[in-house]
Amino acid sequence: MNLWKRACLYSIRKKGKAITLLAFLLVMAAMMLTCLSIQSATETANANIKKALLGYFTINAKHLESGIPEDAVSSILAIDGLSGRHTLRSYSYASYYDANGTPLKINTEGAAQVPEGYENAGKIVANSNSQEDSYFTDGGFVLTGGSAVTAGSRNEVLIHEKFAQRNGLAVGDTMLLGNISENAHTVPVTVAGIFTNTKEQDSIGIAPSYDLYDNIVFTDLSTASFLLYGDGTDSSQYGDFYVNDPDNLDRIMTEVQELPGMDWESCTITRYDNDYQNAKESLEGLRNIVFIAIVVVSVICLLVLALFLTLRLRGRVHETGVYLAMGISKGSVLLQYLLEVILAAAIALLLSYGVSSAISNQIGIRLLSQVTTETYEAVDLTGNSESGGGPAEDLGLSEIIVAVSAKDYLTVWAFGMVLCTASTALAAYPVMKMKPKSILSQMS
Repeated sequence: MNLWKRACLYSIRKKGKAITLLAFLLVMAAMMLTCLSIQSATETANANIKKALLGYFTINAKHLESGIPEDAVSSILAIDGLSGRHTLRSYSYASYYDANGTPLKINTEGAAQVPEGYENAGKIVANSNSQEDSYFTDGGFVLTGGSAVTAGSRNEVLIHEKFAQRNGLAVGDTMLLGNISENAHTVPVTVAGIFTNTKEQDSIGIAPSYDLYDNIVFTDLSTASFLLYGDGTDSSQYGDFYVNDPDNLDRIMTEVQELPGMDWESCTITRYDNDYQNAKESLEGLRNIVFIAIVVVSVICLLVLALFLTLRLRGRVHETGVYLAMGISKGSVLLQYLLEVILAAAIALLLSYGVSSAISNQIGIRLLSQVTTETYEAVDLTGNSESGGGPAEDLGLSEIIVAVSAKDYLTVWAFGMVLCTASTALAAYPVMKMKPKSILSQMS
């Protein structure tokens, strides 16, 4: 009778023991497969978070006489690891005139004061893309006519609809922006678009006249550079540069400060990756927990399975003696015992796929969703950063399905076979080391 037939017949004859072994191996395989699936999902979650929470750093060159020049921006963008996405910003103040040089009217109602020299002046906001400015993304500003100011714009402005109505301006008209300190220092600009605010200003009665929404004008970087530095370049006061991988932020910032041609000691470079670091810390904690669970489950399974098989083989000394008396070698007997365990393990591993698929997604999603409750960092409309607790955001985890992958399934199969072999060898060792004569003497 061959090994497979003897192993199958024993499993059929001892149904209770076979079912007990099968149930244990099924639980073991399902637990291992669930842990591995969650561990794989954390890698996907980490990749999604890197996409959703792009790290970036801001260069504040407000105190430099020439700001951040175009060649410096090109050098920064050439550093390996930057995504190429960047935003350049400048903030200034200017007097407003019509095409003939006549001062335009500003809104003073609700202003805390009208500073001397600012009777027809307002705040100038320059952005490489006005639609990405915080006034539009967070402040409730919307474009009602015309087009936005972009990196390719030259001598163009966006004005508030009330300012346009007050002064009879429309898209396509020309106005002048004048330097506050030098009245003769003006630059003609074309009204490219008109915007309005959908949120009421909360600083009414507190803000000076030039900070009222009606009096804010958006323009391109070259126009702001002309007002700030007296030239027509695209120099800017602030630069936001995004990286592909937030983990490389320290290296990139170090390389930026090593670039020649800039007085980096007079600049302030600030990193913004708190969201990513908080989420990453939570994911790493989850990954460590899952790793510990895998190790604990592996050790427990080995010990319990070895104990179970030891007790099982102790009751088969008589059977072992009979096999030896029939001339069957110890190796063949040991291989039969191993085949009995492998048969149960194969059935358990097949069933574990469905069991693990049913529970791993629910468990994994609950664990992964915990990383969405974090502390967020916001940037206010003046460019000053402030920290605070914000609402939980979707970090891309809602699209993650904790599924059993082919790689994880094959890993559990390999682990299960190794575990069964090791446990069977460990359990059979006390019997197999006995001499046939000793085994036969115990039979009697």
